[in-house]
Amino acid sequence: MYNLIYNYIDLLLHPVKSHQDLANEREKLEKVKKSRDFSLVDDDLHETREEKKNFILDFASFATISWAFVLIFAIYSLIFFHFGQYLSDDLSEDGFLASVLGGSLFQKKIFIISLLFEAVFFPLAAWVYIKFWRVIISFFANLFDKNVERESLDEVVNTSLVGNFFLLIPILGKMIKSVSQIFYIFIGLKHNLKFTTTQSFIVVISPLIFIAMFMLFMAMYGMLIINLY
Repeated sequence: MYNLIYNYIDLLLHPVKSHQDLANEREKLEKVKKSRDFSLVDDDLHETREEKKNFILDFASFATISWAFVLIFAIYSLIFFHFGQYLSDDLSEDGFLASVLGGSLFQKKIFIISLLFEAVFFPLAAWVYIKFWRVIISFFANLFDKNVERESLDEVVNTSLVGNFFLLIPILGKMIKSVSQIFYIFIGLKHNLKFTTTQSFIVVISPLIFIAMFMLFMAMYGMLIINLY
């Protein structure tokens, strides 16, 4: 358990060094495999694998630790929500300030339900997130003619979950978390998978490009339908 938390924090604070170490260990493993001194291969290979085993966190470990931060975020969000409700009721019953702070009953229910849904089903959401980025990175790896192993790809997408740590920051935590996850993927692409800076940037902004292209296509399709009628 100590190693899991230590690696999580190390990847959070030192993403560049961590991904460089992972890439170096992988290169070392490949060199050992190609070594002609077979009497030393087994020992070196075992040592290298043990070093990687002590360092890598799999998806389940990342998701479990990140889930703790999501639950903390949900708890203090509910506390702030109820505190805001108390203030709005205390300041005024019918005034403008109360309407601004309070909102409609429907909005309150939606907020609470969405918050609880996000907290309870975080592992599923994290799994979808991981699968999404794996598809995106694999697509661009083929496009850029990069030989990306499954293990190294998992290292990049799994480590980006450390961005959930920033949910501990009130108010701005969720926005910082989203930006930081993109940043950690960028760092992983550049220093682990050895993409260039330009290639890494293209990969991380590709979802926005795809969305923009889809919206443009839908707009053109809508204009075509309107012109036909």
